[in-house]
Amino acid sequence: MGKLDGKIAVITGCSGGLGKQLAFRFANEGAKLAICARSKDKLAAVAEECRRLGAETLDMQVDLTDFDQLKAFVDAVIERYGAVDILVNNAVSICPPHPFEDHTIEELDRTMHSGLYGTWHMMKLCLPYMKDRNASIINFGSGAGDQGLEGYAAYAATKEAIRGLSRVAAREWGKYGIRVNIVNPSAVTDNVKAGIEMLPEDQKAYVMSTLSNNPLCRPGDPYEDITPAIVFLASDDSRWITGQTLMVEGGGAIHS
Repeated sequence: MGKLDGKIAVITGCSGGLGKQLAFRFANEGAKLAICARSKDKLAAVAEECRRLGAETLDMQVDLTDFDQLKAFVDAVIERYGAVDILVNNAVSICPPHPFEDHTIEELDRTMHSGLYGTWHMMKLCLPYMKDRNASIINFGSGAGDQGLEGYAAYAATKEAIRGLSRVAAREWGKYGIRVNIVNPSAVTDNVKAGIEMLPEDQKAYVMSTLSNNPLCRPGDPYEDITPAIVFLASDDSRWITGQTLMVEGGGAIHS
């Protein structure tokens, strides 16, 4: 038996990166899946693998910045499954790191609309179908915001806004039996690798070294190190946890 047997899980941003690994892990844990992403072909490949793993899977091409597409996706989820037990708001656009003074308002808008607005809309759209189901919402923060990493002004602002929103929702929606938690992950996904490859040579080694700058002295693996923690928050094992930020990053930012 899987830890998520029979639960209906909605995950955004599943064409690659952590979202893809989450879809695979949730499939292995017995969840029924509804996944979306902007890249139709990549998403279809992920959905095919999830079905091979035995999971009933709905996949739909969605741009998180388009409310009508988000609503159509949630409508399709409800038509297929009738409810939502788990919502994982993973998708966000991120621009290559560069100084705050060089950030444009267009970059901030793009990051906010995919990350904060996408999370906001998905939470509100799914809420009516999550009430009284011991449901779980999992959103994502980042060390970029928590630690104020240089070069990530738009991304950091977006991630800290998501953390604030999540804490408010945790307080307001607890009466419906809904838990809302945040994960701050650190792992080398395929998307991270692709982003590093785009950097100038003198920055590549620096970025890779920062990913191993933790007490465990290695970079995280998205499937082996990150997804089990998210399964925990999605499962009934975390029934008494809400409004918290879980740092799944090898202790790189140990807090009191």
